[in-house]
Amino acid sequence: MIEEKPLKSWEDIGFEIEITKDQSPTLRLLESLDPAKPYGESMHHSGGASTETTYLYGSVAATVLEKIKNPHFMVVGLGLGYIEMNLAREALKQNKTVGLITSYESIPELREFFYLWLHGKQDQLHQNVAKVYDEALRHVLIGTEITPQQLKSFLRDHFANLTDFHGALNEDVQFISRYHGIFYDAFSSKTHPHLWGEDFLNRLLLQSSAETSVLTTYALKSNLKRALRAQGFTVTEREGFFTKRGSTLGTRGYPEI
Repeated sequence: MIEEKPLKSWEDIGFEIEITKDQSPTLRLLESLDPAKPYGESMHHSGGASTETTYLYGSVAATVLEKIKNPHFMVVGLGLGYIEMNLAREALKQNKTVGLITSYESIPELREFFYLWLHGKQDQLHQNVAKVYDEALRHVLIGTEITPQQLKSFLRDHFANLTDFHGALNEDVQFISRYHGIFYDAFSSKTHPHLWGEDFLNRLLLQSSAETSVLTTYALKSNLKRALRAQGFTVTEREGFFTKRGSTLGTRGYPEI
């Protein structure tokens, strides 16, 4: 008799569940990479995972969808899929189509978990894993008449196969399109240093941004602002979410956003 392997939990892949102030879930690393901090980095601000995503990315996605026909979006940091869910919600609200969503995630299990959940393969997911995705989606859809089935169906069209989710955004990446919306939600420079290096950011913007494009991120980094300006973007320092001191919005070709 072949013994079945137990399904992986969040703890098995190095995370713990954190419930943020708006009651939406996020994940926190079990181990800290910063010697000055006794706890690991969280994927979202404690003020609200879903609320933060809508503020930083959902609102920008709505504007891109209003102005661009069949826009292409790049997401750096799939995580729990909050940004992808926000994209789908805004497209469904406007009855618009999205030409392409390219999502990068360095942790294989996060790509696999989201794929299995999206395609209804709950029997292949740990119960607590599926529960976190269900709860995240519930928060994303608050205030809309969109059903979970509609949103998941929209995303399945873009992520029909597990291989449609990309792995780590390596320094030698070859970009497959030019994007009208770049949603840069990678972990901090302590976790992924090269993603925040000025040379890499310049190459990313030069090779992957469309003539009319926007980059939005939670970060407020000099490297990023210099790279944006070097590639012809107008940089706006937005108010940060909750207690954060600021965030960055770069636009090129948009009259206003």
